[in-house]
Amino acid sequence: MGGVGQPFALDFGAVMTMGRALDADLHLLAEVLPAVEAVIVNRLAEASEGGE
Repeated sequence: MGGVGQPFALDFGAVMTMGRALDADLHLLAEVLPAVEAVIVNRLAEASEGGE
């Protein structure tokens, strides 16, 4: 369960910067990012706990 150093949110500025660098559709990225943030953070937390 959530310990010190576990991910709890995404840095939207960094994600948008990466999207810009990868020539992604920034409007679409901004639309979907809030909806998928929890899924991404949960997967990162599982991975750091030794799951998948």
